[in-house]
Amino acid sequence: MNRLKTSFAINEKYSAFYTGGQLQLSSDGTKLFCGCGKEVKIVDIKTGKITMSIGQDEDEEICQFLLSRDDEFLVLATRNQLFRQWRWRDKTLVKTWRSVHNAPVTCLAFDPTITLLASGCADHTIKVYDIVRGYFTHNFKGHRGVVRYVTFHPRAEQLHLVSAAEDYTVKVWDLKLSACIMSSECHTSLVTSIAFADNGATMYSAGKDKVVCIWKTDKWKVFKTIPVFQSVVSVIVPLEFPSLIDDDNTSRFITVCSNGEVRVINAESGKYEYTNTCRLSDSEDDSKSDSYITQALYSTDLNGIVLATYDDNIIQLSKDFTIEKQLCGHLDEILSLHFLGEDDSHVVAATNTDLLKVFNRDTWECQMMAGHSDIITSLDVKGNFIVSGSKDSSIRIWNLSADTGFVTCLGVGRGHTQAVQSVALARHSARPTYVLSGGVDMTLKVWSFPAETDITPMATLRVAATEHAHDKDINCLAVAPNDKLIASGSYDKTAKLWNIDDGLHSLTLLAVLRGHKRGIWCVKFSPVDQIVATSSGDGYIKLWSVSDYSCVRTFEGHDSSVLSILFLSSGRQLLSSGSDGLLKLWLIKTSECLKTFEGHDAKVWTIAATSQEDYVLSGGADSTVVLWKDVTQQEETEKQEQIQKHVMQEQVLSNLIADKKFVRAMGLAISLSKPYRALNILKEVLKLEDGEKQLERLICKLRMDQIESVLKFAVDWNTNSRNYYPAQQLINVVLRNFLPQELAKLPNIQSIVEGLTVYTDRHLQRLDNLLMESHFAEYCYSCMKTSV
Repeated sequence: MNRLKTSFAINEKYSAFYTGGQLQLSSDGTKLFCGCGKEVKIVDIKTGKITMSIGQDEDEEICQFLLSRDDEFLVLATRNQLFRQWRWRDKTLVKTWRSVHNAPVTCLAFDPTITLLASGCADHTIKVYDIVRGYFTHNFKGHRGVVRYVTFHPRAEQLHLVSAAEDYTVKVWDLKLSACIMSSECHTSLVTSIAFADNGATMYSAGKDKVVCIWKTDKWKVFKTIPVFQSVVSVIVPLEFPSLIDDDNTSRFITVCSNGEVRVINAESGKYEYTNTCRLSDSEDDSKSDSYITQALYSTDLNGIVLATYDDNIIQLSKDFTIEKQLCGHLDEILSLHFLGEDDSHVVAATNTDLLKVFNRDTWECQMMAGHSDIITSLDVKGNFIVSGSKDSSIRIWNLSADTGFVTCLGVGRGHTQAVQSVALARHSARPTYVLSGGVDMTLKVWSFPAETDITPMATLRVAATEHAHDKDINCLAVAPNDKLIASGSYDKTAKLWNIDDGLHSLTLLAVLRGHKRGIWCVKFSPVDQIVATSSGDGYIKLWSVSDYSCVRTFEGHDSSVLSILFLSSGRQLLSSGSDGLLKLWLIKTSECLKTFEGHDAKVWTIAATSQEDYVLSGGADSTVVLWKDVTQQEETEKQEQIQKHVMQEQVLSNLIADKKFVRAMGLAISLSKPYRALNILKEVLKLEDGEKQLERLICKLRMDQIESVLKFAVDWNTNSRNYYPAQQLINVVLRNFLPQELAKLPNIQSIVEGLTVYTDRHLQRLDNLLMESHFAEYCYSCMKTSV
């Protein structure tokens, strides 16, 4: 029997590490520096995990950053016109200085000696700083537009700085002369990339005007212009070329075009010797199709290229320009999550995009599968099979190969007239027999699952049955464990139960479940009981009997819509998530909320559990995937260990008291925070023949922090007339043996004195009254003796 869950702890968070900012590679090609708002996140390329964040305390967003060639320093330029130089490995801020610019910095460059830093700016100027000596050296003016690119000549002795701006000019500045020595209008649009070759003797410049200009730097003249017919993001002159090109010492360069094409071009003939495309999807949006790639970096250690896409994804290309690895830099709003594959080795996600994203749990490497032409709204998983529904009115069935780990599309179903909002797979057999879909067109469709013998790629799915199911959009679907019953939920505030015949030819309505006051967001069948659960925008979760269709339980606790529910512990518990950003764990038997978990800052759209229920995934509108670990057994073990430790310490304390080792016993009682065990120790000491002297010796052997703890105990003892005597004896000993100046240094002495004073006054008043009464009794007794 499954153990009841009592607690989940955040095990890992996968959040955005790249939000369309700048990218840079470390010199060894193992670390990727990614701009993400107010910080730079450093990602390990092999594992895909964030290893460090720099600049998270910045006041404003980082507009540019630059990594030094020796990987020692990271310079950040913020929108409040400050530079911050970090020694990033130990997160040490070395220095901060003003940029001297009048607008945000748009580009940065180090000279070959990592002594000079050049910055281009939106104020049309270029500044040069000596970061070693710490002063401003040059101020170059001449561009009539925002400076978009600066780079130093690779030879340190030739102090030349090349710049390009939105005025479409390329300028060369001589730092020795502090003047512009060349200005060229060889480009008719923005220059996006400049690269040097032949130890600086040759320079390549390319941009949005779809040409590459080749320069001789001895005279700074363009001697050849090669048309490439595509807007160029980056021009690269690598050390090695793809193995399919014979090395004949011919000059070549690589262009990365904004539409995703990567080309090797012969610099002498201008011919394309090799080309490949790295596009993941064919966007129907023209504004995106021409600017698919936004950045490109080359690493000699990787011998490959790293690309950034318009939708914040990162693609690593091998040396023959095929996709080697994909990382998802920003998830956007997470609509659906499921564990996938044997041993739940992968996670599949729908993230407000038309790409199906499948993550490897070990490396968080992401396969981004194209196919849908609009946002994927819902997913369901059975074993290695995935079904996806989209706003393009279609569904697709995918398969994760157990051997290769790659995802392929098995079939496409088209038949809905509007967006598909929910999909579900049959549950009973290892290979599902049918697929359900429902959406905005209010129809429920049953699709035949492709047969195992059908090896036709991208087969067209056949509709087995169609039913007009609800009066409004269908939000959610679920299949019973025996595949005989289907549940659907809708904006019309109802959930419906359907029976499906063995031939999949017809659906029979069994019941309409009414009771919610707003639309149904989620329906789920219990894995063992004849129960179906529904959650709604009214903030309630309801359990319904499948036998008589009555509501048997209602859970109330969320302050807003309950968006997703999940049965746990063999159907004895429920986990729910809502638009309040909370996850709640419920015990079905008592309708009690056992615990509430906080891990998101916005709506939690989806939750999913591993087959062993030891991990839970949650994702939502905050673009964060949270992996929760079941820590029930761990907490129980720790609790038992604490109980055993407590018993052992109690036994040790009793033995110390019995052996009259009062100093050690008092120290242990203080460390265990046992005020009444400490009181018993004092009472035992006072019972001795020289009890007051022994008490004084005991107190004088305690540290000052222990004295403070004992005085705190005395405040409680002093409130009881039966225990005031040891408390007053303690106070007497402390005041006689410690100077007021020493006691005044105790952090809580004021509250201790206040607590002791009140009840001490009462005890003194009681003693005065007792003394007066004793005098009266003595007087009465003397009078009685006289009369006798």
